[in-house]
Amino acid sequence: MRFYGKLLILMLVVGALSYAIFAPPAGPRTMSDFDPNRMADLETGMWQAYYGKENARLFVLLAATLREQYHYSWAVSFQEAFHLARAAARFSDLRSNYDSVLPDLEAAYTRAHDWVHGDFDPKAVARAELAWWVARRTPGQSSTEQVADLMATEYALLYSRPRQMMLEAAVMRADAAALRDAHADHPDWDTVKQLLQYSYRELYAALSARMAAQLRATIRA
Repeated sequence: MRFYGKLLILMLVVGALSYAIFAPPAGPRTMSDFDPNRMADLETGMWQAYYGKENARLFVLLAATLREQYHYSWAVSFQEAFHLARAAARFSDLRSNYDSVLPDLEAAYTRAHDWVHGDFDPKAVARAELAWWVARRTPGQSSTEQVADLMATEYALLYSRPRQMMLEAAVMRADAAALRDAHADHPDWDTVKQLLQYSYRELYAALSARMAAQLRATIRA
């Protein structure tokens, strides 16, 4: 009897762990429902890890971000964090042939597309993201305005929203990146995080406004 009691406990523990790993968070699969402050905290940590060459920390933070942003299960979050972390780590060492990171970016956005049943083109979003990565390190293309324009283009493609609605969030995020670059040796991470908070609040507000408008149109119809 003691053996069967221990076996039952073991089965319950394994079942609980499996549920925690493979079950997605409660609620719909969406990219539009997130905590802006939490996203800013996570992105600040990811930037710190990226520039500090802390690949393991970057991977863990990416997984947490994906779970928050896309409502993935932990299992899916870790799978897609692998693609994104590998793309970022590879890009940090490149000075040419940037398209070599596209397969990982495309894989990550393809999973996001399938998970939320999105109507965006994963390849187009991947290329739009790579475009502003490259611009940030290319003289003549790295101004805040230029990078923000490219970020807004990616947001518009990813969220299927008018580009103008995405621009303010993109500007705040580009400002945060520019501030980090301007003080690369001793970044003001508190101010960077504050700018990212503003960015994610603007993004959330833009997405919420669009969803509210769609709901009103549906009710009127």
